[in-house]
Amino acid sequence: MTSTAHTLVGGAIASAIPNPYLAIPLILASHFLMDSIPHWDMGTNWRNRSKRETGALAITETLMGITIAYSLYQGKVETSFLVLAIIASILPDWLETPWYIFYANQKKHEPGKNASFFEKLCFFVYKIENMFHSKAQFPLGVFTQIATVAFFLIVLHS
Repeated sequence: MTSTAHTLVGGAIASAIPNPYLAIPLILASHFLMDSIPHWDMGTNWRNRSKRETGALAITETLMGITIAYSLYQGKVETSFLVLAIIASILPDWLETPWYIFYANQKKHEPGKNASFFEKLCFFVYKIENMFHSKAQFPLGVFTQIATVAFFLIVLHS
């Protein structure tokens, strides 16, 4: 899912469940649940673009998602809790980012035989995160994402 989808649902959970000790684990769980639904995001087909282009798209979209979620839930959720909720909602994706930035490329799909401990650790985090991913191509993957976010928003705000 895009960062916008994750931050919107994270903000909605924080708004519906004001207890951070309950909400933050649910926000983290929602990330993996949402990623298991076939979707399109900035990482879909990333090997067909340069790292610079993919990175610029991902950063721009993430900032957009943070801004939208913060704007929607500001005043409805205590500020520090909202910031924590937004961070938690996208944290799993950003934990896998070092693999993409430092090691992965169009031809490299896993660490080499003489890879460093850090490279192997980055790949391990990437593999754990990607166990949950279910990708769909554009535009179908955008429609499933919109439906998923709408479902969460309806359930959480009913």
